[in-house]
Amino acid sequence: MAKAENILITGATGMVGHQVLKLLLQKDGVKKVVSISRNPTGLNDPRLTEIFHDNFMDFRSVANDLKEIDICFYCLGVYQGGVQKDKFFEITCDYQRALTDVLADESPEATFVLFGAQGADPTEKNLATFAKAKGRAENLLSETAFPRKFIFRPGYIFPTGIRQPKNLLYKIFGGIVGLLRRFDLSSAHSDQDLAKAMVIAAFNDERAFNIFEEPDIKRIARS
Repeated sequence: MAKAENILITGATGMVGHQVLKLLLQKDGVKKVVSISRNPTGLNDPRLTEIFHDNFMDFRSVANDLKEIDICFYCLGVYQGGVQKDKFFEITCDYQRALTDVLADESPEATFVLFGAQGADPTEKNLATFAKAKGRAENLLSETAFPRKFIFRPGYIFPTGIRQPKNLLYKIFGGIVGLLRRFDLSSAHSDQDLAKAMVIAAFNDERAFNIFEEPDIKRIARS
């Protein structure tokens, strides 16, 4: 079991990241959770330190806050349809690399948990922007020297909390998925189930590296 007293999370104002943060604040043994984001999470807890940061291409100004981190949950992301191609690569890949460059210096023994996506192509040969960018993000993580690295590849994520996706097609598809889930006919995961699987694996999985696909996520969440 990994030491997990000090936790770092990015994307804690997002649909999945917010669920991860709530679980962390409910977990025994967690002494500090550092959230780096542009906006407040809306949660209050004496263990939560919120750092408001604007330049995600450079984390050197918050390096002191990245010391002695045991686990990093990287939940920062954007929907492909919401930005141009170059910006999607910047947010998906360059932001991540900027953080890991500093985190690796300040907390080289940290476990890194990446909120990825189904369809990621680590060969980076796929012509689809989404698949290529997500695959590159996985490769960037693999190149780091963190002793434990976990990648989660969920498909459709069903929102359950107040953090809802703004994409119209996502909302329309969500209504269909919600109906199928009532009859257990959908393989989609709720944001709560995905967050639960990420936290359980980070705290308990002793492997050095693993990629969690949809069946793995469902199995862990139901354990």
